[in-house]
Amino acid sequence: MGDVLSEYRSARAGGCVGAGCVSVESATVGFFRGLVNGFLAPFRGGLYVARQRLWRYLLIPIVLNVALAVGALWAAAGYWHQELSQTVTHSPVLGWIFLVVVTMLGGIILFVAVQPILGAVFNDRLSEKVEIKVRGSAPKAPFFASTGKALLHGLLKALLYVLALTVGLALTAATGLGSLGGVGLGALFMAYDAFDYPLSRRNLGFRAKWGYLARHPGLTIGYGVGATLLYLVPLAFVVAPPFAAAGATLAFLDDDSRRAAKVIPGS
Repeated sequence: MGDVLSEYRSARAGGCVGAGCVSVESATVGFFRGLVNGFLAPFRGGLYVARQRLWRYLLIPIVLNVALAVGALWAAAGYWHQELSQTVTHSPVLGWIFLVVVTMLGGIILFVAVQPILGAVFNDRLSEKVEIKVRGSAPKAPFFASTGKALLHGLLKALLYVLALTVGLALTAATGLGSLGGVGLGALFMAYDAFDYPLSRRNLGFRAKWGYLARHPGLTIGYGVGATLLYLVPLAFVVAPPFAAAGATLAFLDDDSRRAAKVIPGS
């Protein structure tokens, strides 16, 4: 297999790398296949973890995620109970229903925003283990350098989620459609979050990672939708981050193998 880093940085959507290579499938077929594969990837990651018995890689992340989830829900409940106190007083039934809904959504938003910092190192290790099981090996980096990079990228992802929340609130105030914009940006950042692990092991920078997602729009959109739905499953969001990281790694490796198979030297 050639130099993955240089290949990704020079690749073109729907194109073929290397002289004399065969023509590739149509962009439409590639888009829809990526859409399906991306949508299934987070759930596939969970199945892979279960079948390969990789639960030990989830033990500490689950404990941290449960603690974070409780804290996020507590903070969201305290905030919204104060904001909606008059609504609850005047219309107890509808007020409490609305309070529960916004508390759950607010807790999930806080969880998604903070979790990349807490789970970065553990998700990176799980992603690396998945790649080793699939490929037999994975690009290596010194432990402390790898850990530091994972934490730094986790902080960057948290800032992206805060940006999505800010844009959503601003659009809500301006147009009333902020929730759709916020969810869309959040789904996009979830895709960046998960694919960051295999891409970082190949030393891709910030722009190159976004370039990969841009060259794979079907995979990116499908993954964002699938990951969002996984987070919305009751109580599943405590295991969603490692499942999503494992699934994105599998999807990346599938795409990498498929592209490599298409690069056939000319006779």
